[in-house]
Formats: sequence, C-alpha cells, structure tokens
Amino acid sequence: MKKTLRAWIRKNQLTEDPNDYIASVSVSGSIGITAIVDELEREGMEIKRETVIDIISRFNRKAADLVLSGYNVNTGLVYMRPVVKGVFYDKTWNPETNPVYIAINQGLDLRNAVAETVVEILGEQSDPLEILSITDNTTGKTDGTLTPGRNAELKGSYLKIAGDNPDCGIYFKNVATQAITKLAPGDIVLNEPSRLLILVPATLAAGEYELSVTTQFTGANKLLKQPRSVILGLPVIIG
Repeated sequence: MKKTLRAWIRKNQLTEDPNDYIASVSVSGSIGITAIVDELEREGMEIKRETVIDIISRFNRKAADLVLSGYNVNTGLVYMRPVVKGVFYDKTWNPETNPVYIAINQGLDLRNAVAETVVEILGEQSDPLEILSITDNTTGKTDGTLTPGRNAELKGSYLKIAGDNPDCGIYFKNVATQAITKLAPGDIVLNEPSRLLILVPATLAAGEYELSVTTQFTGANKLLKQPRSVILGLPVIIG
C-alpha cells in the first residue's frame, strides 16, 4: 500500500549554493499504542482491543528485557542492539559517564514500507518554525527525558510565544491518554525567537508526551493573523 509523506522545502543555510534546499517533514502529530489500535479497529480488527493492547505491551516489555540482557533483537520492524557508551578510564562502569544506549536500525518490514512511500512537496518554507533541540537543564540530557518541576531549554527558530490568540502557548500532550497540558505563562521563563526556557509542570504523570509550540510570531513588526504550530521531533519522556 502506497504511503505519502508531506514535506516543506527550505534553503540550506549550511551551503552558499542558492539552489540547495532541504526538506522538513510536516508532522501530523504523535500517537501511541491505543491510537494505533483505534486505527486497527477502524480497519475491521476482530480481536478485542484490550487483548491487542495487552499483547503489544507484553511484547514491548519482553523485547526491552531481552535487548538489555545482551541480545540483539529483531522485531521485524526494527533491529535493536545494546551499546555502552563513553570512555572507561579506571576500568569500572560509571552510569554517569558510560550510559547504556540501544542502537536501533530499520528492520525488513520498515524497509519494505519505506520502499512504498512517496514524498509530496508542499512548497517552499521561507520562515521555518522549528524546534531543533530540547535539553533537561537538571541532567543535561538531550534525548527528550525531562525532570518534572525543573527547567528545560528548547532551541530552534521563530519559537517566541507571541500573539493574543488563545491557542498560542506551549503544550504537553500525553500520547497514551491524549490529555493536553498547556504551560502557564509564568512557566515560560525565557521567551526568545531561538530559545525558550520553560518550567516542566510538576503535575505531569509519568509517560510519553508530544511537545508543541504555537505562536503568531513572525520576526517582523506584525503578527500572523492565525497562529502556527510545530511539534518536537522526538517524544518527551517524563519519568
């Protein structure tokens, strides 16, 4: 079955070639197991959703157990292998300097799906609103894991929260429950075009979240008539 990715193109600022463009995929959102099962039900799945969710959850847990027990795990969709990073100076393991990491590559099923995918170019994006990175200022991690009640820093372009539209702001959406938490204005500690410093809500339950920014900021003296949004390209994990 053919699949379509929609993407904007913009000038590559890393080269001087005026004809050099790069693509930015238009992300539709983030979904988790329950939303995927919803899609399966719409396709006519006959197995009870509770059974499917239980099997998937058990499978994921066992795959994680095995890869973290030293196995290379091939799920068909992805191929995972365990890695210990960093340099060992005193020949002992230090979790702070030698973190455990799981390297993930495309499996055969995913490669076959990619082969059936086409890209639809939506046009040129002149002023890209994008989040390039997020950092937990408590731990220094940049993998999306955040500490509730502590500061996190977002870097990108055109991120400044501006405009009187009530939709403008920063949002955390729980991928499992789809519950949305909007940051209070006072929790945006620093509000700059290329940098946002926020206070991660202490009330966020443990889980996986989609982080998004909505603003009317343009970089000029006038605001957009309608706000635009951007979604962080990796999930936010609240432990």
